[in-house]
Amino acid sequence: MRALRPAPHAVLVTGDVAESGTAREYERARELLAPLGLPVHVLPGNHDDPDALAASLGWEEPHGYAVRVDGLRLVALDSTRPGEDDGLLSSERLAWLEAELAADSTPTVVAMHHPPLLTGIDSLDELGIPAEQRAALRSVLAAHPHVLRVVAGHVHRAAFGTLGPCGVAAAPAAYLEARLEIGGTILDLEEAAPGFALHVALGDACTTHVQRVTTAA
Repeated sequence: MRALRPAPHAVLVTGDVAESGTAREYERARELLAPLGLPVHVLPGNHDDPDALAASLGWEEPHGYAVRVDGLRLVALDSTRPGEDDGLLSSERLAWLEAELAADSTPTVVAMHHPPLLTGIDSLDELGIPAEQRAALRSVLAAHPHVLRVVAGHVHRAAFGTLGPCGVAAAPAAYLEARLEIGGTILDLEEAAPGFALHVALGDACTTHVQRVTTAA
């Protein structure tokens, strides 16, 4: 990432910063992210302890936060359910998002842990956002066309779709990747080259690139 030119303006970690939510895991995450020398914005995933994440990397409760990243606005929205793997976009969270989007018409990227899309891999989709909550989010996004993209993680592979008029991008896995098996009912993870998504703002548009990370032999 440090070799990219021009350098990114910030790093977004879309949850599952830790495996078990221990303080040492978050300390290690800070150690790994520090050499990037970039602002780091995080949100919790289903494996995270929100309190420990907040203490170490600055996640803000109860629903999320908004920050400026160069000419964009990043709105991070919590989609987790304590103790569960699937996602939740409660009416309170959606109302908070609606208010945040209405308050500022700057081109915006909305980030959450659970991508509001169906991958076609049943074992992953069962751990996503329920259909009625995706529909409610679609209505919020449709009312705010300055949202360029919804970005997420959780599904352990790069995946792209739409929610109404808005594009949705799920980042690739940093370690174990979900095997591509459309209709698959068993979550099958395998080792693969890690990767990250690079979101490039181009005026009133946003393009997402997937960059794989390889190591020298």
